[in-house]
Amino acid sequence: MPILIIGLATLAFTVPAPAPSQGGTKCRDTTLVGVAHQDDDLLFINPAIADDFDGGSCLRVVYVSAGDAHLKWSGGYVTRREMGVQQAYSALAGRPMRPGRPSPWRAAPVTVGGRTLHGVRLDGGPLRPDIRLVFLRLPDGGWSRQAPRRPSLLALFRSRVRSLDAVDGSARYTEPALINTLAALIERFRPGTVRTLDFANTALKSSGREWADHSDHAVTARYFRLATLRARPQGRPLRLTGYEGYGSAVRPPNLGAARTARKTAVFEHYYVHDERRTRACPGHYCAPTRKVAPHYARWLQRHYARRAPVPRPGTVVSWIGSTASGFTTSDLCLTEDRGEVRTAACDGTARRRWQLADGVLRTGSGDAPRCAGVRGGAIVLAPCTGASARWAMTGQGRLRTGGGCLTQDDLLRPSPGLRLAACTAKDPGQRWFTHRPRPTADPDRAR
Repeated sequence: MPILIIGLATLAFTVPAPAPSQGGTKCRDTTLVGVAHQDDDLLFINPAIADDFDGGSCLRVVYVSAGDAHLKWSGGYVTRREMGVQQAYSALAGRPMRPGRPSPWRAAPVTVGGRTLHGVRLDGGPLRPDIRLVFLRLPDGGWSRQAPRRPSLLALFRSRVRSLDAVDGSARYTEPALINTLAALIERFRPGTVRTLDFANTALKSSGREWADHSDHAVTARYFRLATLRARPQGRPLRLTGYEGYGSAVRPPNLGAARTARKTAVFEHYYVHDERRTRACPGHYCAPTRKVAPHYARWLQRHYARRAPVPRPGTVVSWIGSTASGFTTSDLCLTEDRGEVRTAACDGTARRRWQLADGVLRTGSGDAPRCAGVRGGAIVLAPCTGASARWAMTGQGRLRTGGGCLTQDDLLRPSPGLRLAACTAKDPGQRWFTHRPRPTADPDRAR
């Protein structure tokens, strides 16, 4: 019988309440929000953030890029944006900042893996959750098509640069160092939930008529997915959810009037700081009187989590996914194509039909059945004989054979492909989903 394999992205867990967080604040749970730069969280992940806080969760928000728009650090634009999210989270927490009053935020640097990261903390009091914001300040590469050629997260992910320097000169990160730092933050904060941006998106352009997404959004989400797999938060399971970014503008509005109003009000507290002329808002607090540009309503009225793969009967779907052809379908199916085995957008055709039975991964297309085999690390079609590869699906969704595990490279990597690689829990490309009829109970969800 086919088996439904659930990866980390979709598992729902019952999480025991953690110990009180530092400073004596009690948290029913902790949510870690990982985004590219300031306002990504407010536009695309909220109101899930407000819902978590209202439910008693402490918030840990990590900004990977500086949101510098390729402007110089000395110009103050990044600093204004960092002040803006402080004012926004004060409003979200019901502790609005006041003109002429001291800021309720306190410096709270975080040291992980030998690095000290800039951070601030809003103490909610002995019985209320607190909020911490952490800033890595890496360059975002700007909004133009030159971003891949500049020092940027996209250039790092595509191996065009070996390392990135923070725009304030505070640190240098190679890709392994960045992933390890994010994983260390997850281990330090012990969240039950990690919320990030859309880690399936491969349509990377500046927002505009096509409503593709910025590259630092997509790459940051991928690094948080990798960090979530790598982290070992004292054996505590995590729930990882990605959220659609600019592309959600093509979706119907799905927030009611009250939730839209609250989301907008929080964003307005940030928006007054997002100004390249610092004289427009010289203080730590500025009254949110500057009118939000009308096009922001597209995201303030919407909130779309990236759904997990939903395999049809007889399909095997990769967790990697792709939104290169749109924002409503991201699934990549194992497919047979001219005698080769690869992945392609799930379209329901016979070439996407597979069955794993008695250790044989068999395709349903063609006059004669063919099976997935291995030749020199490549995945090939071979006759279904006793000599063909023997496959097994593990409880973590890995398709394993004698030489390793079936692996789909992330489509943003240079020259991505389908291959056999050493089995590891740290590679999202080794997560696969297949179908199981309902209403049979799913034992994996209870793990």
